[in-house]
Amino acid sequence: MIDLRSDTVTRPTAAMRRAMAEADVGDDVFGEDPTIQRLEQRTNFDLEMIAATALFAFAAEPAAAQAFEWVNGKVTSITAQLPDYTTAAVGGKHVRFCDPASGKDYAVTADNVHYDMLFTALQTGRSVQVGTTATAFATLVNSGPGTATVCGIAPLSGVPAAFTYQTTDPATNSPIGSANTPVDVAAGAAQSFVIAFTPTREFLPTDVELAFHCANTPWAPIQAGLNTLLLSASAAAVPDVVALAATLTNDGIATIEGATGTGVFAVATVNVGAAGTITASADTGPTGLPVSVAVCETEPASGICRATPAASVTTSIGSGATPTFGVFLTGTGPIPFDPAASRVFVRFKDASGVTRGSTSVAVRTP
Repeated sequence: MIDLRSDTVTRPTAAMRRAMAEADVGDDVFGEDPTIQRLEQRTNFDLEMIAATALFAFAAEPAAAQAFEWVNGKVTSITAQLPDYTTAAVGGKHVRFCDPASGKDYAVTADNVHYDMLFTALQTGRSVQVGTTATAFATLVNSGPGTATVCGIAPLSGVPAAFTYQTTDPATNSPIGSANTPVDVAAGAAQSFVIAFTPTREFLPTDVELAFHCANTPWAPIQAGLNTLLLSASAAAVPDVVALAATLTNDGIATIEGATGTGVFAVATVNVGAAGTITASADTGPTGLPVSVAVCETEPASGICRATPAASVTTSIGSGATPTFGVFLTGTGPIPFDPAASRVFVRFKDASGVTRGSTSVAVRTP
């Protein structure tokens, strides 16, 4: 039996140490390490996320994770408290690491080395028949000071589906360029994409995580429900509700006027799958927020509710139908601006409780 529990049990052999000592090395942060480059080519995997310039110890709870700089066998400093995807500088380098208890990624960054990458998905839920392609639109934003190079997309979650991605014209969402071809993203710019999954067999709803990666940056952080795709595939035709939310300010942020005030946003849908009975509801996801949420189906022409808003509304949606909905928010306390965590999710479920579409917006109080 081979015991691979840790480096205290599994130790390098003399030959392994000699190979490490004699390896051609360079600065991997700048893409100048020939050994890492050859390994990435052989494995088709970006090793930047595990090529750290410092070693770290961290607590089991993500919100309490701390980064320590490790120099000459000693912990020399506590760098920062690191809640999810918070950034802090360590030795002028960008370092990405993972909390093994939760599987969540963290980043320690300095803008003179890497560039901060963010991405968001326009649709967050699709439900299709096996063999039918499910598409969604996503945007990659480079908020750093330099060009992010060779940027592409790959699914991290293992679902039985063929995957492709392609750049789009942001004005029309029409595909441009070639499929599965990485691109550069200039400093301060954004690049839109269409992503596509074609299931090869049925599977239950799975929150598919996507790696938006560039050659000279860490991966863009992943936030469930914000830039993941809840995807499912069925043997028979099922409803597939493509939902898009619109806020009053057209920025994806629903503002509640005061800690006990109200807010509203609208959701437009189209059922590109089979007809079915769908229940629309809204919630704040894994984050408990001081807000109550009610939903109604609206008249598409006027936006007037067809019935009094309630916790959920059930309606029959034909194939190709385009029902619209209103979502009403009532605050019961202040909500700080945290668009990754403070969100309202609108979900469309069939009679068996399977999610057949979803979307979300950020929510805050002034």
